[in-house]
Amino acid sequence: MTEHRGGAVPGPDSLYDVFICYTWADGKEWADAMYAALSARGLVVFQDDLSVPEWDDDEMLPSVKAALLGSRVLLPLLTPCFDESDHCWSELHLALSCAKALGGTAMRRIMPLTWKVPPAKVRPKAVKRRKLTREGRSVEELADHVAGVVREVAEADGRRFGDAMTDRPSWIVDELIGESGFVGRRKELWALHDALQERGGTLDSGAPIVSVRGLGGSGKTTLARQYGRWAAQDHPGGVFVVELSGSDPLGRDDSGAVQAGFDTAMRRIATGLSIPDLSLPDLSLPERAGTSEELRHAVGRHLRDLPSYLWIVDDLPASVSLREHPYLLAPSPNGRTLVTTRGTVRGTSRTDIVLSRLGPRPGLSLLTAHRRPVREDIDERNAARGIVADLREHPLALRITAGLTTTEGFTGYRSLLADLREDPKPVLELAEHLGHDLPAETARPLSGVLLRAFDALPAPASRLLAGASVLAAAPIPHDLLAGALRGTDEDPDAAETAVTDGIRALEGRGLVEAAQDVSGATYFVHALVGRAARVLLRDATRRQVSHRAVRTLADLLDRTEVDAASRLRTLGLLAHVQAAANLAAPEGWGVDNGQWSLVAQSGRLRSQLGDSAGAVDDFQALYASCRASPLCDPYTTLCALVGLGAVLQENGALTQARELQERAVEELDALHGRDGFGRPHPDTLWAMNNLANTHQALGDHRTARTLLRETYRGWHGRLGPSAPQTLTALNNLAIAIGRGPGRYAAPTALRIAAFAHERWANTAGRDARGTVDSLFSIGANHLRLGDAATALTAFEEVWRRRRAHLGDDHPDTLDARENIITARRRTAS
Repeated sequence: MTEHRGGAVPGPDSLYDVFICYTWADGKEWADAMYAALSARGLVVFQDDLSVPEWDDDEMLPSVKAALLGSRVLLPLLTPCFDESDHCWSELHLALSCAKALGGTAMRRIMPLTWKVPPAKVRPKAVKRRKLTREGRSVEELADHVAGVVREVAEADGRRFGDAMTDRPSWIVDELIGESGFVGRRKELWALHDALQERGGTLDSGAPIVSVRGLGGSGKTTLARQYGRWAAQDHPGGVFVVELSGSDPLGRDDSGAVQAGFDTAMRRIATGLSIPDLSLPDLSLPERAGTSEELRHAVGRHLRDLPSYLWIVDDLPASVSLREHPYLLAPSPNGRTLVTTRGTVRGTSRTDIVLSRLGPRPGLSLLTAHRRPVREDIDERNAARGIVADLREHPLALRITAGLTTTEGFTGYRSLLADLREDPKPVLELAEHLGHDLPAETARPLSGVLLRAFDALPAPASRLLAGASVLAAAPIPHDLLAGALRGTDEDPDAAETAVTDGIRALEGRGLVEAAQDVSGATYFVHALVGRAARVLLRDATRRQVSHRAVRTLADLLDRTEVDAASRLRTLGLLAHVQAAANLAAPEGWGVDNGQWSLVAQSGRLRSQLGDSAGAVDDFQALYASCRASPLCDPYTTLCALVGLGAVLQENGALTQARELQERAVEELDALHGRDGFGRPHPDTLWAMNNLANTHQALGDHRTARTLLRETYRGWHGRLGPSAPQTLTALNNLAIAIGRGPGRYAAPTALRIAAFAHERWANTAGRDARGTVDSLFSIGANHLRLGDAATALTAFEEVWRRRRAHLGDDHPDTLDARENIITARRRTAS
């Protein structure tokens, strides 16, 4: 049984001067002596006397916790066995956390005494700095020292540890998910804290860079976000998260994908900080700053005026190096960077923390979070311990197994243990599929847990999980997940009820986590859970929800305005396109025109939003799918080729773009032919326009002008002088002529641009993109003619309109901004 020295068994209001923290194995005799010596000096002392190992999970006994919170000073007796004691670390962690929160000189409340422990093994640093060794000192001398410190603490600050538990402020900006699954890992929390508090950094960042590594399901994200909550007081500037989804097998892990994910996170952070719009002029910025540079500069400029903050880069792809992507680090010197990854960031981080097993006691707490075994039932408790051991103390496996204890069929841990030890045939197949992302000994038991968790799901939850499994491992908006579940003929109210019930069941089983962002409710499915669903849910349901997801995505994107206000939501939807369209990891069923059309739509939207790398990826996947599929007709394949050539040109791959575009023009002309007047088909005209733009970017203005004249005549003859296609060709022709040689180039281009602007304004309105583009051309030609003042007026108007409709960080807005700076310099000179 458990005995409590220091009077009667303490209740919630018990107050002590000293709480002795020690291990029974090698500290009991010393603790007894210290208790007697301190009591003789008039101090009220608590000593927990564990005579049998009743406290065998991660939860502190209520009576022990009450005594610790009611104490002034913690006296940890650091002996060789101390560091391996979960009990001692639980008490030390709580006392240190409370002392840190109390602030001021509160760390004096921790009085560590060491015996036979080398200084290098004393941790964390908050303990190491205040340690006093027993070697060469008697118990009486040590007691005199402790008593003196207790008196000083009581006189300076009458509070106790428990006073830190109320009214604690929080500076967290982001909502940090994952708290429900956090147990144990106290040593890792303090290792993070020690490393992030060090001065100096790497990669010339001026601040610490710390990495947390581990294979799938080891709890990297949970640890990082728990640290963000726990250490919020140490980062009063805020806690910010950049999510990169590097472990998603359906996602992209190349440089372009990392850049796009970073840009999305920066936009979200900027929105959360209410950073004002970029103002003009700002000549301190580079004359040609890309989207990421502008975003990072704006956020960094805001953060550098704040106190220190924490910058979490979550799920960095294993293939990505921070040396190649230093922009991922905190954007100002007062930021501390914490990276989680399955790979390695050695050489760039100061400290590399590798996560292994959770530990038997924290594992038992996680497993029994919903159903505690009766303390007197030894067989049940032993069975629960057996499950923890069989699952290799793997956090994700334990969390999902805990969900199994909430099902109606759960009859106890003994029966659950027996069931888990029987391997159904699909377990081996799933273990082989998941094995390379898991510790070798974990793949099989985790696969068994996942199989049983899926089998125990009610029908709505199973269908929802099937829907999530055809999407990417990125936040899934509620309306997308619900749309993938609903049938076309279902009653909307009944369908929404099914969604609500299904999500509740998935959350209860540890298969889904819910959160809120600027777009509303979103859901997170662990990458390993999604991969398991793709193996285990192979019936017609997944194919059905895949087609529903495609239709839902297309409808949502059709209703989305491509403007600054909706950019974050749009990018969140686009993250799921390739997976939903069955292009990221083909499932074995055919891809139809609806799916190809969705990916083409995604590529165009990404291009308009400034994500040129994402647009290239979409069109490359689309073109490859079309060429490989016997179901894809030549016309659809050529449309994909045209789109790929256009986005390659936008992304700067000009030679490759030109080769593809020349092929597209030739094949489209052969496919469609020409009309009786020799005018190319409209599809061919679009392809010719794209080819002309590429020649222009390559500096071949003569070829560009020849192509654009033919394009303009073709549209003019087919659709008339005021059609948008005709006026777009006229805009492009004005640009090509203006960049050509000769004294008459700029005046001719100016006349054409002015004519196009008038036509655009009359037919499409002053805010139409073509109208603004023609105004941009007017300004450019005035600048070439030396009229900088008139050019400045045009550029400022272009910037205002593009800014209102596209946002500050869109490349077209930045082009106008750059030209304003150039015109102002010309005017000043």
